[in-house]
Amino acid sequence: MDLVRETHRFYFKIALLAVLFAAAPARAQQEVDDNTFHGDVMPYVIFGGLSGDMTIRNQTFPVNESASDIFKHLQFGFMTRSTVSYNRAFISGDLMYVGLGGAGPLVNIGVDQWTGEALGGYRALPHFKALAGVRYNNMTSKFRFQGPLATVRSGSQTWWDPFVGFLSEFPFAEVFTASARFDVGGFGVGSRIAVNAEPLINLHNNKHFTTSIGWKFLYQDFVDSGKGFEYDVLMQGPMIGFTIKF
Repeated sequence: MDLVRETHRFYFKIALLAVLFAAAPARAQQEVDDNTFHGDVMPYVIFGGLSGDMTIRNQTFPVNESASDIFKHLQFGFMTRSTVSYNRAFISGDLMYVGLGGAGPLVNIGVDQWTGEALGGYRALPHFKALAGVRYNNMTSKFRFQGPLATVRSGSQTWWDPFVGFLSEFPFAEVFTASARFDVGGFGVGSRIAVNAEPLINLHNNKHFTTSIGWKFLYQDFVDSGKGFEYDVLMQGPMIGFTIKF
């Protein structure tokens, strides 16, 4: 669909800019190859909306939910990531959970969505890191119908997406850096295609604390023909995070 083509063009531009940024001369302190373990934890929030199509039991429904629509039905959620590095190598994990709910005169609906990442990488250049990993996706829904013949229907869908990509970061002021992560995956193992991008501006408040503001994009096209399920959705929106380094 047109949304897919436009999304891929935008992601390509982000990837190209990140590669150019990686070649920019350094104007701030570079990461040190000190043979010491370093770690950080970043809780973050995405004010994201959803657009695309979802097919459940061979019935396709358009998805067009703004960030305000999602927060209106938000029951609970958390998002966090952590990284451990040693010399030029690093490993990282990311976990996101969103629980949504809504009630009508005939049915109560609950949707739980988990997304988790595990990845590893290597800093090949001063401002360029190659990475590869796997992304876990799970969606569980429950429909509780009201009335004398009240019934409960539920279903769950899980898939895994391998991905490859890079992370680039460069300084542009004494305490600011710009970073861009880009990865592509799925490759038919899970999703037919999955594209993720995160352009961020980072304020290094001190050596232990960094504030990041930017935009999050995640496009996934997953199909399970046996269950008549398809998730062809772009999630995007502002992102803010706070990194604690140790």
